[in-house]
Amino acid sequence: MMYKLSVIICLFNEELCLITALRSLYLNKIHKQTEVIIIDDCSTNPVTLRLLSLLEKFTTYKVIRSKQNLGLSNSRNLGFENATTPYVLPLDADDVFPERALDNIYKTFVENLDFDFIAGNYYLKDVQSGKTQVVDCSNIAISNTVDIKKLAADWKLLGTSPCKKATWQKIGGYNLKYSYSIQDVDFWIRVLSGGSKGFYLNQPIYTWNRSVTGMNMNFDRLDMIKLIEDHREFYLLNNSAAELDNKVFEAYYPYKQKSVLLPLGKLSFARLKAVNKLRLISFYFKTMFNGA
Repeated sequence: MMYKLSVIICLFNEELCLITALRSLYLNKIHKQTEVIIIDDCSTNPVTLRLLSLLEKFTTYKVIRSKQNLGLSNSRNLGFENATTPYVLPLDADDVFPERALDNIYKTFVENLDFDFIAGNYYLKDVQSGKTQVVDCSNIAISNTVDIKKLAADWKLLGTSPCKKATWQKIGGYNLKYSYSIQDVDFWIRVLSGGSKGFYLNQPIYTWNRSVTGMNMNFDRLDMIKLIEDHREFYLLNNSAAELDNKVFEAYYPYKQKSVLLPLGKLSFARLKAVNKLRLISFYFKTMFNGA
């Protein structure tokens, strides 16, 4: 069967959420022409494993099992690799698509062939309180085109935004370095920095069920600092070099790692605030005398 678009769903022990996510696909006319790829990141829950076996046996869904737990970056890469259509829509297992979202996304892609991905508004539902709000992303675009500088000033881009498989291929996929935390931010910075164009669709295309235990809530503070270091040019669009240097230094300082702080201080000493210069000097002399 020739499919028109692909939905990749990554999960780890989320059987009940998966059923809800799959149901949301049927709220689209295009659902029969949608390729569904489920990536299991080594689930251990017997119910999840049984459900995946049943889906594999009685549906046309592709079920792909990762050989080891390598996090969301690896799962997304497996999904994109196995997609047979030009347009790929990532869906976290604990989220859903609003009604007709797939229809509207496909229509937007085929009517705007010069664009590489779609950035739309989305519903943000707090699972604990039950409250839902619409996140309006219009301020990151100019004339329906995502603007990299506006996005750098106010990061609103949905991590699971639909994109062409060719866009994923162009940048080498998701980075395993951030597989358990901010892989989406790293991915989209590389997409935009590589010159890809995003079309802003002024309607909700996703429902993010945000939960304190959700798969999209993992966050490592130091990973964010490493991201700033990896994508310095992007963050310089709305920050000075001094602001970035001080932010990075202050993030690493509490860990008192000589191998990190001293080279960092040497490179950016002139741009550090007075208090951070004093911290660095004090740390330098302490390491000299106690051999830390």
